[in-house]
Amino acid sequence: MDARLKRRQVGGFAILALGVAVVELWLRARPVGLADAYVFGEIAGVLAVYTMTWSLLLATRARWLEPWFGGLDRMYLWHKQSAIVGMLLLMPHMFVTGGGRPTDAPPNPSGVALGFLSALGLLALVAISLPRIGRILRVSYERWLFLHRLIGLFVALGVAHGLLVDRVVGASVLLKVVYLVIGMLGVGSYLYDELLMRRLLPTADYTVTTVTRPTDNIVEMLLTPTGRAMTPRAGQFVFLRIGGDNAWREHPFSIAAADPGGQLRLSVRTLGRDTRRMHHRLVPGLPATVTGPYGMFDFTLGGQKQVWIAGGIGIVPFLSWLKGLTVADDYRVDLFYSAPAKADTVYLSELASHGARLSSVRMHSVFTRS
Repeated sequence: MDARLKRRQVGGFAILALGVAVVELWLRARPVGLADAYVFGEIAGVLAVYTMTWSLLLATRARWLEPWFGGLDRMYLWHKQSAIVGMLLLMPHMFVTGGGRPTDAPPNPSGVALGFLSALGLLALVAISLPRIGRILRVSYERWLFLHRLIGLFVALGVAHGLLVDRVVGASVLLKVVYLVIGMLGVGSYLYDELLMRRLLPTADYTVTTVTRPTDNIVEMLLTPTGRAMTPRAGQFVFLRIGGDNAWREHPFSIAAADPGGQLRLSVRTLGRDTRRMHHRLVPGLPATVTGPYGMFDFTLGGQKQVWIAGGIGIVPFLSWLKGLTVADDYRVDLFYSAPAKADTVYLSELASHGARLSSVRMHSVFTRS
């Protein structure tokens, strides 16, 4: 196996392994005289902070983390899964800890209040993220995004709550130090995300120079750099923001082609409100800001004989791969492309031209279905 593929497993393994280490440390360093139920509940609370810290860290788009998770897209999957696990851990923390709380000393009222606000805020964010509840409450994406950005604040309240009321942490200097490191890493990631990330991200200014609409649900654009150009690898994606002062919301799009001069070709299918607006209103001359590139979708990780499978607009990164292949490359590729709508057949002629240029690429099973 390619060493790069092995490296991609390290991130997920580290999350799980360090979580197990946290549990083992808390069990070994727990003070005597505390009920097992109380200790179990507090461990659940610490793990909730731990997993939410990972979620906040992975949301920072830290490029140094990409090789260890397999790209920003996979980092976002772990970001979401870590947040879900953290929310679920709140349940045993709240109910089990309360039932087994020691009676020799009353809980700190301020700590209890902070914990209540933290849990209430996090659970409320989960509730409005559920599609059905979001539709009932008519929560727009802009409002949801603003509320979602408060998650770090609620995690910070949870960290303070643990310091004030957790008898396990309070009785051990070692556990308090470890807990503070975990909590401060999460809070620090949140502050970086909110205050610094957008200023430090790799961005470049472009202009929309060409706009074509090959079908009624696909718009293609050519972006020309106005200054420093990006040099993405085939298969990567970028975050695109169109417009100046009243810019449209940022969205990620795969790169269909990147020219040596820095021009980027993007293909966008209308799947939501913003992409529909882009399809109808995008015109040449608009300024654009491109952030990235991100992603590690890379066919060179595989062997000499490969099978590529794409569907619909998902053919875009494969087009980028095909454009970069030459007759001298020693790859034998079978490409399967399923276009679930007639509109997507716009790419069939381009695929055929690449197949004619590259004898090593066989598209013998390119097909469409209604």
